[in-house]
Amino acid sequence: MIHEDKRRFMRMMVNTQAQLTVLSTGHKLQGICHDLSATGLSIIVDEPLEMNEMLEVFIDSHGGSIPPLNAHVKVIRCGNNSEGDGYILGLEIVQFN
Repeated sequence: MIHEDKRRFMRMMVNTQAQLTVLSTGHKLQGICHDLSATGLSIIVDEPLEMNEMLEVFIDSHGGSIPPLNAHVKVIRCGNNSEGDGYILGLEIVQFN
């Protein structure tokens, strides 16, 4: 049986540091951005977050030719990270800053 990915946008594997801020509380977290697309991303973090929680995410590009990613995102999935410790967040990009 062949599994088809029905996403409209390709996901790019990035595995780079991400800084998250919970908008309602100002709580800051560090994570690793696992993959990224035009509409969302997944980030591995040490602590779980609630569904629909709004966050600000910042990922530095470390290059002058590509601007950093700075966006408001919504948690649409939070589950145990199957590749190791922590949790994997599925985040929907709501607004680019």
